[in-house]
Amino acid sequence: MLPPPPTGGGWGVGTSMIRLTGIERVFPVGDEEVHALRGVDLAIAAGEYLSIMGPSGSGKSSLLNIIGLLDRPNAGSYFLDERDVTALSDDELARVRREKIGFVFQFFHLVPRLTAAQNIELPMVLAGIDPAERSRRLDALLGEYGLAERAGHRPDQLSGGQCQRVAIARAMSMRPGVILADEPTGNLDRHTGQEVIGVLEQLHAAGGTLVIVTHDGEIGGRARRRIRIVDGEIVADES
Repeated sequence: MLPPPPTGGGWGVGTSMIRLTGIERVFPVGDEEVHALRGVDLAIAAGEYLSIMGPSGSGKSSLLNIIGLLDRPNAGSYFLDERDVTALSDDELARVRREKIGFVFQFFHLVPRLTAAQNIELPMVLAGIDPAERSRRLDALLGEYGLAERAGHRPDQLSGGQCQRVAIARAMSMRPGVILADEPTGNLDRHTGQEVIGVLEQLHAAGGTLVIVTHDGEIGGRARRRIRIVDGEIVADES
């Protein structure tokens, strides 16, 4: 059974608007340059549910890394909540990323030696959130994602679906305006993958901005808006 939409551990006040203009990303490979992104223009309104699809090597991950402030473009501008973030320092980018964006990855990226509860709590510890508030949020998240009985288990003691729920709860711990999911079902069986997508869609239904990167047309087709990228360029934008 899927958990209910988030309440105490859910979205923060307001969600985030994203606007990319003329984004270029170039990587040196030997003596050549590979253009991962070519003049990408993309606006994502607050509260949208968007999928980004394309073949391997199309630029999906490069675009996600730019949106998630994990990488910088070589050219172009990125506005997050009407603020140009392309020129921020590394420390400023880290703070904005921590406060505004939550990540869900294919391989979970949980810390192996930490329990489920500790993994969920980690971003709040790093952000210096008061212990009492951390505890309140953690209890709410464990309950909302059906993890209360697994709170003391390490990742190697959890199923793939449970690990992904821990990852989603961790992403929500800082109450971000945006959730970015990179192939969130790629390491799961079909049934568990459908459950995880259901959890993410409930987050969107609760008012959040959800961006899913996937090569799976069925999963991508569930989004209300679908972007297709090929050779670093957006070739389709459909609702």
